[in-house]
Amino acid sequence: MLKQTKFSFRDFQILLALTLLGLILAAGLVTLNWWLAGQFGTGADFLPAWNGARAFLFEDANPYGGTIAESMQRAIYGRASRAGEHPFALDVPFPLLILFFPLALIPDPTWARAVWLTLSEIGLVLLVIFSLRLTDWTPRRWFSVLLLAFALAWFFSVSALLDGSFSILLTLALVGALFSMRGFKDELAGFLLAITAMKWEMTLLPWVLLILAVLTARRWRVFIGTAMTWFVLGAIAFLIYPDWFWPYARAAAANWRADDLLTPTRFLSEWIPNFGASLSLLIVSVLLLILVIEWFSALRGKDYRRVVWVFALAIAATPLLGFSNTFANLAPLVFSFAFILPFAWERWEKRPYLILTIIVFLFFVFPLGIRYLSVPTFLADGLIFLLPPVLTLLGLYWVRWYVVHPPRTWLDGVRREVQK
Repeated sequence: MLKQTKFSFRDFQILLALTLLGLILAAGLVTLNWWLAGQFGTGADFLPAWNGARAFLFEDANPYGGTIAESMQRAIYGRASRAGEHPFALDVPFPLLILFFPLALIPDPTWARAVWLTLSEIGLVLLVIFSLRLTDWTPRRWFSVLLLAFALAWFFSVSALLDGSFSILLTLALVGALFSMRGFKDELAGFLLAITAMKWEMTLLPWVLLILAVLTARRWRVFIGTAMTWFVLGAIAFLIYPDWFWPYARAAAANWRADDLLTPTRFLSEWIPNFGASLSLLIVSVLLLILVIEWFSALRGKDYRRVVWVFALAIAATPLLGFSNTFANLAPLVFSFAFILPFAWERWEKRPYLILTIIVFLFFVFPLGIRYLSVPTFLADGLIFLLPPVLTLLGLYWVRWYVVHPPRTWLDGVRREVQK
């Protein structure tokens, strides 16, 4: 019989020291983010939810009312919004707004943004780590550091962090659901799928694909987890604010009508006046058809990497589907971009890390280069918005062979492992 390992006083001291160190580092990061939140950005995506939650908790006010939206408009525009401008009304369903109540206990908006900023930064790091883990690839340490720095400093990531975008954490929840399903933690996957219903323009396509996967595999416990989460949050919402739906629907409709920011149709209609709208509809139709075909082909296979590849394809395609977007909503592309790199590494047998570093550098410099060149603003915005998802889709299809087809021989696989 094995002897039980005793937890000594020295072990306790080490654990306590590591805990204190972690708390100090976390406090330092939140403090740094507090300074950043005070100096840069407006938190335009996060603050409506925070304001709405505080208004409900401490003022017994309608979180979807005009007063909350007007306070955001004055913070963003310096005045009330005009016709056609985004009204910044709260459009998070109340059962999911409950999840913001802990953050609403922070009285200062800058500190609340700092906490959200910290969570989003952690989310970006986890998106990269999960992407690499789902491909079973461990790069060299220096390249991992380079990739994480890219994820945090990329133009779209910075936009998402400073705007307080939901896109990073909602995409992380979807990736977490995919990871949970891989490990047969179906109830957890169901919970994560339930909370990602917060912002459909960011999550609808990969969410639908995951639901189709659950139906195909008959993993009914995922649905049980989703239904239980919605039931519990819905019951709480009904008890504390039974009339939430219609104010929420009016606020969401107001945002929907005015929220014509960045869409493929807008740019293509300007560049190709006669055929732009039709071309955009054709692109969306082809993308959806490709994704459905690839998804069901992946589900019939035995390699989980192919399932993740189609999931990365869905994340890259989401900005092109026609939902109104901002640059901040392109931050989740770091997951799809990171997924390309292991297979690009397999593609080049000579100096693979040099090639990968060049690819990362080009993706980093590209939006900055267009932003600061003498290019008309509308053309620059269109290129910056459309090219990253298009290039990511092309990159994913470029490595498709290595995803669908395993190494030709056992020796091929061993050779690539030795070259790491």
